[in-house]
Amino acid sequence: MYKTIIRPLLFRLDPEKAHYLTFSLLKNFGSLASFFLGKPIEDPRLEREVFGLKFKNPVGLAAGLDKDAVAYQHFSDLGFGFVEIGTITPKAQPGNEKKRLFRLIEDSGIINRMGFNNSGVDVAVERLKKNKGC
Repeated sequence: MYKTIIRPLLFRLDPEKAHYLTFSLLKNFGSLASFFLGKPIEDPRLEREVFGLKFKNPVGLAAGLDKDAVAYQHFSDLGFGFVEIGTITPKAQPGNEKKRLFRLIEDSGIINRMGFNNSGVDVAVERLKKNKGC
């Protein structure tokens, strides 16, 4: 479904608009993700303990994608063993000037020059406080 429907639709949009649309959809309809993508694989053999912390699996999402702690719970629901948020700065800032996100279709890659665009640490802390798992 992703390769035949979702990806072609997203690739019709500017990369940054597709990024924010995806976050909006995750934020508002994230609970439906397992319906479209299937349930994540859970297997005790994948579990890891690192520095006293237990992870469901060793595949994580690095900082930089969810800069404002908007969709981290939904990424976790998609099956990531851990999700890092940020980069978060003390005060909100817009990041670099646009155009700053570029697709490399032939290389199946992307160049991200967004900078540290984020809403600031106070906003992120308030979002994290709403996490039922904390």
